Amino acid sequence: MARILTALAGIPLFLGALWMGDWVFLTLMLVVALAAQAEMIKLIQVRGTAADLWISLLAGATIFARFYAPEGWVIAILAACLMLGWTLRKPVQDAVERVGGGIASLVYPVLLLSFFVDIRMQAHLAWGQTDGFMLTLMLIVLIWATDSGAYYTGKSIGKRPFAPSISPNKTWEGTLGGLTLAVLVAVSFKLWLLPMLGWADVAVLAAIGGFWGQLGDLLESSLKRSAGVKDSGSFLPGHGGALDRFDSLIFAAPLYWAWLTYFSNVL
Repeated sequence: MARILTALAGIPLFLGALWMGDWVFLTLMLVVALAAQAEMIKLIQVRGTAADLWISLLAGATIFARFYAPEGWVIAILAACLMLGWTLRKPVQDAVERVGGGIASLVYPVLLLSFFVDIRMQAHLAWGQTDGFMLTLMLIVLIWATDSGAYYTGKSIGKRPFAPSISPNKTWEGTLGGLTLAVLVAVSFKLWLLPMLGWADVAVLAAIGGFWGQLGDLLESSLKRSAGVKDSGSFLPGHGGALDRFDSLIFAAPLYWAWLTYFSNVL
């Protein structure tokens, strides 16, 4: 019941914020990013490293400052330096783990997830409200479709393990099933919603959402297995933590943005 209620409330909230864009979407993604960062810090702490939660969250929040002002990157860099300097007040024996964990919590998930905001903002400027929304929504639908395709294909015909040491239930058949459904979704968006996409865009974006996103799920699974926990947190009742729900998006968003920005004529 908790899982159903969370989905009924969370999906319209997320899609509504995505449609509105601007500060509404930015604020929602900041909350998600900081929740995921807090979960990452707690996973680090489970491993026995005295990572600093609040100073890390402060540094993480400043990464989103780049969306408010051109000097935002400078603020983010200064905050990261402050976070690293803060580690000097702790015993030197675990300095490597503290610094490594702090930087990891900034890059994954905060910095990587922030590129999802870049996609929405740049798509809006390039194509307007509706097409900008659709171009950003496409990544979400690709990931959702991949998850569904991988799950049902794996349950039905999955036999060969994909990454048994990380996620024993994932199979090559499920992985290919998820990728196949992602290709169908990308083609559908091209034909009916986003005609400005080229067929090269369709192929690459389907691969990003349908395969690279699955690697993001495996990465998060490996972190949880290393920490010995089932879920990264309880941010979304019945669904686990922010890392559990957004792991594929965290991994796929930077490549999706990079392709549209530097290798395609779309953005």
